[in-house]
Amino acid sequence: MRKAKLRDDTARIVAQIHGVSISYVQKVRNGERENEEIMATLVDFEQGKTSLIRHLADLIPVTSNPEKYARKKN
Repeated sequence: MRKAKLRDDTARIVAQIHGVSISYVQKVRNGERENEEIMATLVDFEQGKTSLIRHLADLIPVTSNPEKYARKKN
């Protein structure tokens, strides 16, 4: 269910950019409609999110000692 929510959020943002409905963007993504501009925006948006996630993963230290980075309890 979480993945569906993220997809709808992506469709909502792309729909706002192009001034179309969310359902139209979802239909373009699912192949029911053809619109190269919307598809290009969807691809660019997804690649940007993937790039951001990779960059954040590089910044967040991975350690075998999670207590070192955990919040201190009072």
